[in-house]
Parts: sequence; structure tokens; C-alpha cells
Amino acid sequence: MYETIENSLSNHHPTTVFKRGVTMEKLIRNTCVTISAIILLIIGVVLSGCSGGGGGGELSSQTVSGNASVGAPLAGQVSLKDSSKTPVERSTVISSDGSFAIDVTGMQAPFILQAKGTAAGDSYTLHSYADGTGTANINPLTDAIVASAAGDHDASQTYDHSDHDKLNKIGSNLQTAIATLLTKLQPLLLRYNAQNTNPITAHYISNHLGMDEMFDNVKITVSNGILTITNTKSGAVIFTGSLTDIANGVFTTGALPPASTPPSAPVGLTATGGQGQVTLAWTAVSNASSYNVYYATTTGVTTSTGTKIPATSNSTVQTGLTASTTYFYIVTALNSAGESLASAQVSATTSAAPPVPVVPAAPSGITATGGTQQATISWSAVSGATSYNLYWSQTSGVTTTSGTKISGAKSPAVQTGLADSTTYYYIVTAVNSVGESVASVQAAATTLAKVPSPTVPGAPTGVSAAGGTNQVTISWSTVAGASSYNLYRSTTSGVTTTSGTKIAGTTSPYTNTGLAAGTTYYYIVTAINSVGESSASTQVSAATTAPPAAVPSAPIGVSATGGTKQISLSWATASGATSYNIYYATTSGVTTASGTKITGATSPYVQTGLPDGTAYYYIITAVNNSGESTASAQVTATTAATVPAFDGLAYYNSVCLGCHGSLGVRSAAQITSAIANFGAMKSLSTLTSAQIAAIAAASH
Repeated sequence: MYETIENSLSNHHPTTVFKRGVTMEKLIRNTCVTISAIILLIIGVVLSGCSGGGGGGELSSQTVSGNASVGAPLAGQVSLKDSSKTPVERSTVISSDGSFAIDVTGMQAPFILQAKGTAAGDSYTLHSYADGTGTANINPLTDAIVASAAGDHDASQTYDHSDHDKLNKIGSNLQTAIATLLTKLQPLLLRYNAQNTNPITAHYISNHLGMDEMFDNVKITVSNGILTITNTKSGAVIFTGSLTDIANGVFTTGALPPASTPPSAPVGLTATGGQGQVTLAWTAVSNASSYNVYYATTTGVTTSTGTKIPATSNSTVQTGLTASTTYFYIVTALNSAGESLASAQVSATTSAAPPVPVVPAAPSGITATGGTQQATISWSAVSGATSYNLYWSQTSGVTTTSGTKISGAKSPAVQTGLADSTTYYYIVTAVNSVGESVASVQAAATTLAKVPSPTVPGAPTGVSAAGGTNQVTISWSTVAGASSYNLYRSTTSGVTTTSGTKIAGTTSPYTNTGLAAGTTYYYIVTAINSVGESSASTQVSAATTAPPAAVPSAPIGVSATGGTKQISLSWATASGATSYNIYYATTSGVTTASGTKITGATSPYVQTGLPDGTAYYYIITAVNNSGESTASAQVTATTAATVPAFDGLAYYNSVCLGCHGSLGVRSAAQITSAIANFGAMKSLSTLTSAQIAAIAAASH
């Protein structure tokens, strides 16, 4: 079913007329051959012009074809880029069986391919590579191989930024990447008899056998440069590893899907002879993917002695047999686990009269898919046909009379030179020595819209810049056709692509880090694609900020002094502090959690309105924008005790009345003078003026 790596790598694919690397000496030696070829080419062009086919009547002989599948065929589109300085891109729609073909006439090999489509409700973007014309399948393994050979984290990046050097790098590393991947995945591939299958160049069809069956049972993804293979039934990870180091990835044998069991032997085999043929039919086997029919002209046929005929379904017709001859048959069923035992033998005898040649039947299974100025037409082989004619028209209802005829077509046929965004209609007839069949049903394909030639992208717009701590973040709107962006920076206004410091390969938003604090930076942005670099955006600027200050240390030198109904606090200034918090309580062991908080304090600080004779305990913290420090050492102070109110009358009666009662009323001035001038009164010099006034009032 599948070619081995050795076979597939040794196949020689058709090439264009001139190959890169042909020396002038070789061209001179082949001058005569070249002139002859040119003459024949001119004659061919003249003859084709006389055929009435007109433009669009050519079938390409230079194609890259393959199958785009993930276990089930992808429904979508395949695009191909060449390795020209400005890459040429062509696309085609994927056929319902996953097949595709793209005309590469006039394009420069090697090529990179991208398939975008859906299967079973999931979307896929997968890639492959072709060093020239021939086979280039697209599947999850080819996607990983391309990224690995390119040294990229994602094959989509490889495709978007492909150029001559990138594609030749892939070509140089391709065989190593394939061998490394297949070696690492041997236990998985062996389970599906795909251990020698080259995912890119092997013959591949979506038939649930070999590698196709493997894709049915595992999910292969690439994310951020990591290849992961998961068992779809259990969810267990079978393999994970970097695309740039697949050989050292982790393979978990215990996570493999369970091995399949071979199918049972087919039953109900019947054989019916006819003119030069035998028709065989049998009961379908539930877990069979295909069948083998073995026949011989002597009884006792076995899988060793019989001639094998592969069959895809549970019936087949063997033609071209000898008249009046008995043929003996057995059938086996196949799946990835192996081949079943043989069915019971049956036999049938062909008719005596030799089959009379007849016109072949009309071709069936015709499909047509559009591409970039091309259409791919496919059909099933017709028994007895020796060639096929293709008829096409831009008007529906094409017939062998109204359509333009292309003789000797082979499926799949790629018609080139078509108009963009145009629907073409096709029928196919089968031909043999007796004549031409009736036409197939009509199929139609619409070519893809013209892809405009790439141009230098426009200048980015919507550019903005926002400063941060030692960094600036620059954002801009996406530019159509751009594959990347360049950023230019300066600390001087008027930055240009010449004067600015270039930062290449950026995407929006981009954060420029490691900048000086408190500095204004100026930026412009340009857009890049394969054609070149755009003009610059308008300039934007932003200033960086300094990193946040550290949380200050705990205050030191804290002291507390009690007074009348107040306590005075002071402390040394803490470096970096913008304010202070005071926490107090009337019990020792005050904390920031238990104490009453006073915010925004500065030293010195006086707390007033306190009760007399009460002890207070304090801690202090320093505060800035970064937070609050740990607490200082605790300090304590006690407010002054309560002083009793002075009773002037009681004082007068107890001190003055005994000596001076006969003197009568005395004024405060007289009492003050007596205290100052009479030695016996000097003991009262501690009295305040208010107290003296109270004594004078009591003398009245």
C-alpha cells in the first residue's frame, strides 16, 4: 500500500525543461538538441492553434500533487509558493477524497505548500515541501517535518516568510528531519505498519489503512515549537518534544492506542462466470479495511499459490479471462493488524464464446476543483478503456459537440491557463478500439480569484506609546500585506529609519524593556513583507518612570513626654518616608493590629485631650508609595496628675484671718505688696495672681 522510505526517496520526479545549475558548457553541447526541441515546440503550438481549442486547452505536465488528510480528507484549499526572489503563489481546492494537484509550470523549485481546511468539525493549517514536480502529501507529520527542517517553531511562520534561502535550508535538512521523526515514532508507526512510510512522498490515500489509520487514532499538534501526539481515545500523551530536538523528546509506550486484531475470514463468497470475466461477491467483514482475492486455474488455491488481486470493497469483477476456463478463488480480509485466514474456495467457468469488444461505459466519479488559473479533473478508471477525452466549456450543458476537446487525458488532469474567477464545465468520455463512450455527467469548477501581486505595505497607523518602569509599550494597527514590522527608537525627537536604533521583527503590542528611568523615548514603525519595507509611521513618544521606592525602614529615636492632658512624641526622619502612622494603646504590647491608628503624622507630634495621670504606649511606622515599614520600638509616657482647684475663702480663713482679721478688706494689690515687703509674708510668694485675687475676694 505504501512505498518504503528508500523507494520513495529514490523516485525521480519530472522536472522543468531547464534546471538550476546547468552550466554553459552543457548548454553549448546540447545546442542542436535545444534547437530541435524549439522547432518541435513551435510546430506543437501551431497545431494546437489549428485544433480550435483556444486558450485554456492545455493540460499541465508540470504538477505537484498529493493528498491533504488528517485521517479524513481536508475540505479546503491548498496553496503553493515557489522560491523566486518575489515568491509566486498558486492555489487549488482540495478534492473530496483529499487529492490535489497544482500546475507549477514556469515556477522556481523548491516549493512550500500550505493546506487550510476542516475535517470532522476541526480547523487545520498544515504544510509540506516539494523539491520539484511530483508528490507532496500534506498531513500532521509533514507539518512537523517542515518546521523541524526549517528550524522554526511553527510551519505557518515558515510559509509566511518563505524565500529562496529558507526553502533551500529545508531541502538540506529534510531527509534528516524525516529520518529522526520516523525513528523516534517507530513504536507508534509499527502499530499501523507505517514504519517505512515517508509522510511526504509515499503513495497516500484516505482508506483507514497504514498511516491513515494512525491519523484516525492519534491527534498530532504543534504549539510554540512543541510537537505533541495524543491518544484520541484515552487522552494520554504518547509523545512530546521540541521540533528542534525531536530525538530527545519523551515517548510513552504505555500511552499507545491498543493494537488492532486481524479480521475474520470472509464468508458467503460467490463466483459467477461471464464472457471473459468472473464476478465475485462476499459478505463484508466488520473490521476489514480492504480485501485480497487469490485465484488460480487449478483447485486448492492458497494465498501462496494463487495470484493476488487487491479489492477495496466486498465485490469485484475480474476481466480479460480465457474463454471456457474454470477459475478457483479464495478471499482474505485486511486491516492494520494483518490479513485474515482465507475464505472457503469457490469456482466459476467463463463463457465459451470470446467476449466481443464493446464501446466502454461512460466514466463515473467525475470531480472538478478550481485553483489559481487552473482546474483539476478526476474520474474513475473505466474497464476496457484505452484512453479518455476531456471536453470543456464556459457554458453549462457541455457536450462532445459544443465542448472543446482535449484528447488523451489522464486522471487527474490539470487544465491550466484559465481565467480568474470563472466557472468551467467538463465531461469525460472513455475510448477504445471500438469507439468512444457516451459522456459522463457534467462537473464544474470555478477558478480562484486573482491574487494581486505583492506590493510594499502601507505605513503603520494608530501608533501609540505608553511609558512604564524602565520600559515603553508601543502599539499599532495591523497593516494589510505585512508579514512583520520594524521599530526605530531614539532619545531625540525626529527619529528616522537612518538615525534610530532598529528593532526588527516586532509585532504589536511591543514592549521595549531595559530603558533608562525618567527618559523620553521617540519611536516610528515600518511594515515589512517580501517586497520591501514601508515608509515610516508618524512619530510617537513616551517617558519611562523610575522603579518604585523601597518600603522605608522602621523609625528610630522615638521618645514620648507626658504633660497636662497631652503627650508629645518625636522621632528621627526615616529615609524615603512620606508620612508616618502612630499606633497607641493604654496597655503595653501595642501593635499595628491592636493599637489605635493616627495617620499622616509628622515629628514632633502632640496628642492632646488625654485624661490626667494615664500611661500611654506608642509605636510608629514610616509610610511611602511602596508601603508601610515595620514598627518602631515601643515607648511610653504618662499625662500629668490632676491639680485640685484653689479655694480662696478656705485659704483666707485658715491662713490670713487669724492674723489680719481686724484689718478688714484687703485688695489683691495690697496682698501682693505685703508679700513682697514683709518678711513674714514672703512664705506666700508661691501664690499665683489668680490665687491672690481669690483670697482678696474672700476678705470682703
